[in-house]
Amino acid sequence: MDTLAIKPPAFSPNGGNFYFSTIVKLAADSLPPGAMYEYSTDNGNNWQTGQQFTLTTGARVLTRLRVGDKVSGSRAAVFSLFYKRLLVIGNSIMFHGPALNLGWTNSNGMAASAPEKDFVHLLTTRLQTINPATTLQLQAGTGLELDFGKPTYLMDEFDAPMQTFKPDLIVIRIGENVSDGEVQTRKFEGQFRQFIDRLIQLSSGQPVKIVTTTSVWEKPQTDAVIRKVIAEKGLTLVDLGCMVGQSQYFAGQYANKGVAAHPGDVGMQRISDMIWDKIQ
Repeated sequence: MDTLAIKPPAFSPNGGNFYFSTIVKLAADSLPPGAMYEYSTDNGNNWQTGQQFTLTTGARVLTRLRVGDKVSGSRAAVFSLFYKRLLVIGNSIMFHGPALNLGWTNSNGMAASAPEKDFVHLLTTRLQTINPATTLQLQAGTGLELDFGKPTYLMDEFDAPMQTFKPDLIVIRIGENVSDGEVQTRKFEGQFRQFIDRLIQLSSGQPVKIVTTTSVWEKPQTDAVIRKVIAEKGLTLVDLGCMVGQSQYFAGQYANKGVAAHPGDVGMQRISDMIWDKIQ
């Protein structure tokens, strides 16, 4: 491809730590007739046209000018995102209080060895290295997991955290408690779609990044629904299928089989890392 003898555009702001949904503008010192601004968030594999873009994920961004088949050299800037309010919707992998009858004595994500070792704390600590003021709220999603499709289930437990906490980052980390054999008969797909729509509606137009994971247990029907709905909505999916059945990720040292089936420290780190990769 022929090269334009012209400086590439500059970024404004020019890289650094910025709030999720910050708008970055591109400006060139001179603009030949017919020139178009281009930028790439995947190291130049794909280019998009536009003089500005919105930061929805951390990235090394490239920019250049194009006139027909000719392009300028490129300029790069690295952006990291910070968030103000993280809402985690989860189950016992997110948090479980002491249950002495199970041999579980901690108050954190089961079966992490300490609070700072569970995926919630690992993720929050990383977010707070960029923005120390980032705050966290937990919300149980077990009602959806256990009661989906029942006429008595209203899904209103999510209203208060959305309306009062007003998260700009939501991590949905559920699925293990869904009865996989009843996904079709109890219409989990419709319920899960309503759940996602409700979160979007309750955000009231405020910018929010929604990140959803699949299960760490063998839940093929449940995970298929999650993958389908998240793709349909154009949201971010963290597929944890690589962990399913891999003993190194689970806390086999516990005598109780239910506790032992939960991610141990290695598994919690893996969950945190995979979520982090999607938000940074």
